[in-house]
Amino acid sequence: MRKFILVAAIMMATTCAFAQHAPGSLTLQPRIGFSAADFNNTDDTKARVGMVVGPEFEYTFSNRFSLGMGINYSQQGAELDKLDVKYKMDYITVPIVANFYVVKGLALKAGIQPGYNINSKMEIKGSKDVDFSDDVKAFDFSIPVGLSYEFYNFVLDARYTFGLTKMFDEDKIKLDSKNLAFQLTLGYKFTLF
Repeated sequence: MRKFILVAAIMMATTCAFAQHAPGSLTLQPRIGFSAADFNNTDDTKARVGMVVGPEFEYTFSNRFSLGMGINYSQQGAELDKLDVKYKMDYITVPIVANFYVVKGLALKAGIQPGYNINSKMEIKGSKDVDFSDDVKAFDFSIPVGLSYEFYNFVLDARYTFGLTKMFDEDKIKLDSKNLAFQLTLGYKFTLF
């Protein structure tokens, strides 16, 4: 009996490891990871490290192509070393990403990502955080590109997002900056149908 259970467990694990998501299937993937974000067009900033978390749905059209859509909470911003200032800007992002599977489990990704600023604070060393939400545009639009690898339904995903919209209200802050972010996440795919 023990041998039978062991053989069945090995067969199930092997099937899960090498199963290709069938065309017409929909998966749900909760993801969590870190984000290293910065502003472009600036020389005196460095990346703010934060987290990114959220679910992503993926519909498989064929063995080579699928389309994913998610909703994420993403901590972005930047740090000014010389002034001990940290811009803490949090977004709800909606990535819509095409996945091109080059080999089994390995996908190249590209898409669009609207985002909505939900929090903007400036942390100045030695004082309270200053809310500057009124100076930041509420809507952000980015292009995410990257790759992912799936094994045993676990998905390691690396993306870089290039902001296309200016972050700041030009009448209030004279910075011509856009968001840039590198995100590395780990997720697990559940087949819904």
